[in-house]
Amino acid sequence: MRTIIGAHASPEGLVCAVLDESRRVLAKNRYETSLAWDINTDVDAAAAEIVSAAKSAAKSQPGVQAREDPWLSISVLCVGTTTLDHGGAEAEAAFQAAVQRLLPPSLQLLIYNSAATALASGTGGPLVGCVLLVGQDTSRAYGAVPDCRTASSSGWGPVFSDSGCAYDVGMRALAALSRAQDGRGADTLLVSAVYRELGVQRAEDLIRWARSHSSLRSRVAGVASLAPVVLECAARGDTVADALLRHAVGELLRAVKSVAGRLGLDKSRQPFNLVLAGPMLSEGSLFMQYLLDVLKDGVPTADVIYPQGDGAEAAAWLALWLLNPQLPVPPVRRGL
Repeated sequence: MRTIIGAHASPEGLVCAVLDESRRVLAKNRYETSLAWDINTDVDAAAAEIVSAAKSAAKSQPGVQAREDPWLSISVLCVGTTTLDHGGAEAEAAFQAAVQRLLPPSLQLLIYNSAATALASGTGGPLVGCVLLVGQDTSRAYGAVPDCRTASSSGWGPVFSDSGCAYDVGMRALAALSRAQDGRGADTLLVSAVYRELGVQRAEDLIRWARSHSSLRSRVAGVASLAPVVLECAARGDTVADALLRHAVGELLRAVKSVAGRLGLDKSRQPFNLVLAGPMLSEGSLFMQYLLDVLKDGVPTADVIYPQGDGAEAAAWLALWLLNPQLPVPPVRRGL
């Protein structure tokens, strides 16, 4: 029976899962990492961390002896990483070569961007359909069809203010707040709510906070932390906050429609899987309600489903499907 290692490397951490062909998890571990796992991450350093973590995960399987070569039981290593989200084919080839150099020649290596594994997390393995990822600093729609064509929309990152992500919603909240305070915009509960969230009393304090961040990562985290404040104010009936959420879901719809249109998914009479993933898409939230409403009207053939596992497990499921597309996959998850 084949044994697969799925690895997922992102700014949130590095996780490896060891699965057998029946999809049973034999071992799963999270590893410390100092890397940013973005387009600027050194590929050799990234490869070294991934291979070290995968080897450790292989050793942690039940029945593997301390002196035994852990790679002997592994057939495939499938890696999903945010490092490849923006680099294109050249970056993917360089990353693949760097990892492959550190592996036994007999071990098959598969490399994918994080959106591909997010799609597999919903479908249970098949790389067919579309995924909408909405996170702290970026939002991205990604799709794939059986003839191996793929398409992507948005996902450029916080500097480009990917619409719909927590950072984008937070930035728009700050803009609405400033307009309200100096008379250029409508009054809004966001003023008092943001001040309370950040522990400031005056506009001068807010400006100091905005200019105090020493790095892009710090700034993104601080601004993104305001997205729940917008949700709270919208739920309390604030029209400005409500408009921000509706604008965000409208932009997310445009990203999905862009991908579906380029892959022809919107022209098929058959429904296609649309995986909704990411920390902004929580069950029962007003944001999720608005998103589901616009998706129902804007892409009526989309069959909304949700992740069934984490990125490491999804990478292993993707590998199992690629090795044998006839293997059964579990039923998709239609509720959070």
